[in-house]
Amino acid sequence: MEWGCDVNAPYLIIAPGLHSISADAYHSDPAPQPSLSSSLARLILNRSPLHAWTAHPRLNPAWEPTEKKTFDIGRAAHRAVLGAGADFVAIPGELLSEDGGVRTKAAKEWVADARASGLTPLKAEEVDQIGAIADATRSHLEACGITFDPARSEMTALAQIEGVWCRAMVDNAPADRAVIYDLKTTTDASPEAVIKAVATYGYDQQLAFYRAVWEAATGERRKVRLVMVEKDAPYACSVVELYDKPGDEADWFDHAMGANREAIRMWGECLASGNWPAYPTRVAVIGAPSWHTGKMQDRIDRAVSKSPTAQTIARASAGQAPETAQ
Repeated sequence: MEWGCDVNAPYLIIAPGLHSISADAYHSDPAPQPSLSSSLARLILNRSPLHAWTAHPRLNPAWEPTEKKTFDIGRAAHRAVLGAGADFVAIPGELLSEDGGVRTKAAKEWVADARASGLTPLKAEEVDQIGAIADATRSHLEACGITFDPARSEMTALAQIEGVWCRAMVDNAPADRAVIYDLKTTTDASPEAVIKAVATYGYDQQLAFYRAVWEAATGERRKVRLVMVEKDAPYACSVVELYDKPGDEADWFDHAMGANREAIRMWGECLASGNWPAYPTRVAVIGAPSWHTGKMQDRIDRAVSKSPTAQTIARASAGQAPETAQ
């Protein structure tokens, strides 16, 4: 390894292949040139190249890491289950406000110091929650005949694809060269809910990107599986393998890899030209999508079904009319 330097700050440079580096080093981008990750690839396709440029630590001089409380449970669960990554630590209870919040000056300073030291700060009950998640996940994995070796967790793959540097940090890749595992916490780990999550959040593109970078870095073509674990009791877990049979309509990867190749092409062109466009500079004429027109038609149909008939209106009018004098 050697140290390189851009105009702002030092960053770690690593050779193509597999590496065990910290998450901070990975996210700072250790490639010889600014590289594409799966999250940046989806950002290019879902938003624009300019959004990807803004999110890149070596391209955007004003870039700052994002710290969100919502990431903490997932980050800590990864540490507890995978045996790799940043440690988590309990916030001393006496520093918390009366309602248990992190609102006192002392608590905020303690949390800031913990994050600066690379630790994930959690409340005591959240530490217990992480323990329950880890126990349930390990039990489920053992029942499936799966064991995670911490030495094979959070491995960084770096390689060029079509002349573009790409990187991926995979949660676990066993030494048997068969599978890549990705661990995610969720509210519903049922296989049916996982199908929706894969389609909604682009997990198929993410895993297809991981697999492609891993293969480019190692020559190994692996299956990819999601380990989904619920964040609340009973902390149920599912292991789901994405169906992979090119040409079959149930295959996840044909379209996912096509999208990733387009993102790789766009990244390479933008990097070479220095031009990172946002949205098209023209007036976009947008049509109503089928899901919207269908919803509106359902509303109309329900309103019609509730409307009184002509006979009902006539009976109501007759009942309110003054009696005719005899």
